[in-house]
Amino acid sequence: MIEAFRVGAVCRNGTLWDGLDLAFGDGEAWAVTGPPGSGKTVLLRILRGEQRPDAGDVVVGGRSLFRGGPAANREFRASSAVVPESFPPGAGRTVDDLFRLAAAASFHIPASERKEREEELLALVGLPGAQRWDLSSLSISERARVSLAAELFRGPGYLFADMLLLNAGREWADMLRALFRALAREGKTIVLAERSIPEGWKGPEDGRGLARGPFLLYPVAGGGVGAR
Repeated sequence: MIEAFRVGAVCRNGTLWDGLDLAFGDGEAWAVTGPPGSGKTVLLRILRGEQRPDAGDVVVGGRSLFRGGPAANREFRASSAVVPESFPPGAGRTVDDLFRLAAAASFHIPASERKEREEELLALVGLPGAQRWDLSSLSISERARVSLAAELFRGPGYLFADMLLLNAGREWADMLRALFRALAREGKTIVLAERSIPEGWKGPEDGRGLARGPFLLYPVAGGGVGAR
């Protein structure tokens, strides 16, 4: 479980938010929605241990990511994956380069299985045979889906995705929802940052979402521990 206690963040223009209490359980997928500039990307970076909050703390499995020493932070980040809004520097030239980077951090995947796993994941996101495609030639949707496939290649226990649904396109919403639910059934924890989600993702009891600071949280899969 990922738990955020009284977390706050500031920027050059002042306080983004303060006093956030959040919890995302094992086997759950959540969408955190909010308008542009509300700090969704900052929240993801804090929850993943990449950015120290200006107030509060994040605890995973009972261990603090920021006050328990660097070992807990490193271990958690090694077991998690992130789909960024755009390709990070050093992503490589081709789709295959992305998977090679993922493989470098996935020593538990035997070399004999890597090619098969890569092909399965690309087919899953609607891009079979894309290994040699140039990253610069991909559409926004293709980039988002390729990034997701490469991160899933690592077999992470935690997945953070920034604007994945928006960038992939609403025509892929049903596929992504089914995928997130399947990952949740495997015990994964998934946190999505989006401006909004499809109406069909909002159940009758949670149509308005859980209000936390400037955000609305929607359970996508799992029991829905949510926020305290």
